[in-house]
Amino acid sequence: MVSPGGIYMNNNTDPSLSPSNPGENLRASRETLEGHLNILLEELSQQEDSRFSRVRSRRDSYTEHVEIVMYRHTNGFGRLFGGALLQMIDTVGAICARRHAGTEVTTVAIDNLSFKAPAQLNSTILLTAEIEHVGRTSMLVKVTTYVEELDGARQEINVAHLTFVAIDRFNRKTPVPRLAEQEETKG
Repeated sequence: MVSPGGIYMNNNTDPSLSPSNPGENLRASRETLEGHLNILLEELSQQEDSRFSRVRSRRDSYTEHVEIVMYRHTNGFGRLFGGALLQMIDTVGAICARRHAGTEVTTVAIDNLSFKAPAQLNSTILLTAEIEHVGRTSMLVKVTTYVEELDGARQEINVAHLTFVAIDRFNRKTPVPRLAEQEETKG
């Protein structure tokens, strides 16, 4: 209880919780915290088991992003700057991985980034991302970039392979759902 003057007043008559027995208070607090932590860890374990027991298809996490190349995306020659494209690739790949994992993800590797053709200022670019392979906590995502003409024709200009790892709210690796297409090749 707090007095009108803002001073804490202990109206508890339990002697084990009195300031004269601080060791007991610490022990009781520690046991309470450990109990809460064990409950939380059990919940996380159940969530991980649930997530890993699920199976998802590639189409469940398929992601597309369309962008018009603006001045802020270009280099001095009016072509799409590789760094701007890399940022878009990482973002689209992460969205695809998050959709599959059902949790946060982090980029751990960009295995391959192949530039096949340039995109010019005012070009429409389309990025598509799909899961290629999953491990226990990791996902390999393929991101393909196209220049889309006004008539709808598409030219592939870039392919990238990125590896993402699923993380829980404590930034620890966490299991991801299995990939249906991967399961079919096992059986």
